[in-house]
Amino acid sequence: MPSRRLHLKYDEYLREKGIIYNFTFADKVHDRMDRDVSYWGPDHREIDFYHGEEGIRDWLRTFQHLAYQETLTDYLRVCLGHLCLDDIASRGEWVDEDDMIKRAYRSFIARGYHRKYFRRR
Repeated sequence: MPSRRLHLKYDEYLREKGIIYNFTFADKVHDRMDRDVSYWGPDHREIDFYHGEEGIRDWLRTFQHLAYQETLTDYLRVCLGHLCLDDIASRGEWVDEDDMIKRAYRSFIARGYHRKYFRRR
């Protein structure tokens, strides 16, 4: 599992690429994505409902009254980026942190996550 520092570095990379628009403080997002990792280990990605796009959207809907749609879109993209970085890290095919980040970014784009938006209901 990548460290929090690396996840935040990846967030900055997404911001530089124009994927995340605002200076969004995503620590709370990463806390949610890493919940139960100490108990379940890497399997938490398959066990936790909130590690799928619909689960992420359900969780973000609880913040609709507190945040702008643009911020919630950033949070959605941060969550999806978190999943990509975790996936690439688990494969162990990367050379260094920068390579891992670039591979995660390519995966993010290939999955179409850069076109995902949060829409209010």
